[in-house]
Amino acid sequence: MADLGVYAASPGVLCADDFFEPDAVFRDPSIVQLVVPGTQLSVNILERQVTGQDWLLSAKETGESSSRSFIPHLVFFGLKGGVGRSTALAVVAYYLAKAGKQVLLIDLDLESPGLSGLLLPPDSLADFGVVDWLVEDAVGQGAEVVPRMVSSSPLSGNLRYEIRVASAVGNRDNYYLDKLSRAYADVSEGHGPRRFSERVQRLVSILEHKEKPDIVLIDSRAGMHDLAALSIVGLASTAFFFATDAAQGWQGLRSLFTHWQSRPVVARNVRERLKMVSALFPESDQVARARGFLERSYTLFAETLYDEVKPGGVVPTDQELFNFDMDDIEAPHYPLRIRWSNRLQEFDPLQIPKGLFGEDEIRAAYGEFLDGVTELVEDAQPR
Repeated sequence: MADLGVYAASPGVLCADDFFEPDAVFRDPSIVQLVVPGTQLSVNILERQVTGQDWLLSAKETGESSSRSFIPHLVFFGLKGGVGRSTALAVVAYYLAKAGKQVLLIDLDLESPGLSGLLLPPDSLADFGVVDWLVEDAVGQGAEVVPRMVSSSPLSGNLRYEIRVASAVGNRDNYYLDKLSRAYADVSEGHGPRRFSERVQRLVSILEHKEKPDIVLIDSRAGMHDLAALSIVGLASTAFFFATDAAQGWQGLRSLFTHWQSRPVVARNVRERLKMVSALFPESDQVARARGFLERSYTLFAETLYDEVKPGGVVPTDQELFNFDMDDIEAPHYPLRIRWSNRLQEFDPLQIPKGLFGEDEIRAAYGEFLDGVTELVEDAQPR
């Protein structure tokens, strides 16, 4: 206890008999196992954090429903903004609709809502947004909002299948910031509080039931915000991690992955659903830069989320290790590339159906990524 210094409470050690409701502590589903990397030392931890808890959700807590097995949830995430995440989402939505998929887009970047501006002209916005539902659900009126919070994007043009958008903000909303300040609140219910993460997962299920999409695309909040945690850990069947080959980006990802590494149950829940994306891949020196990104991505995963077999170690026959060779294209660390294009910088996706951007031109930049997404979607369909 002396080693803990000021972090040690008095009397230091409490037993079950010291608690009025011991099961509320010792059987709390939020307990995670902390393992010190490189050692056999582990300890169970229950943290009553105000923020950050959603990065530690286990599979049991993610609210997975049977629909999750049949409706892919593709989450688009970047540790930093400006990597073309939302534009790539729009391009993917168009090509999935063109390929015969009914697409539902949900904007969960509540503090920087841009998806609606990218895909919906101002007069096409639905009356209500995600934030409206969160506020009204807190007072038992969420069902009144749902019928008026999804609208069709002209991005689908004359395609048979629609691209439907649930934006963060509603039409002519002059009080968005006021609502946002209340949206993250937990809601008291008879059996205890319903956490913000549970509420958002319930909203996604409600929208799926109403819209009946073939696929759901989610624009995640950038950075290490709880909304990003919820999107990646709680909602994603695949989470695309958009990154450029910058030192600060790798450093940030290492902080997140190390956080998961020390909690093996959480790491096993999330690692199979990650896929790196090399965004804004440069036009020059491509061979060397592609290799550099791949090597850094592999090193990150190998040192944090992949299982390790020490030289001479024996792997039990009933245990399947989660590990990949560096050049395995199926591996989470192996990046899908989106090539930088001067002509497509800051382009308006709504111009795609009008033919202002040619198929060859778009595929030159997004082709590898689109093919990768298509393969993931097909693999996720029930056989």
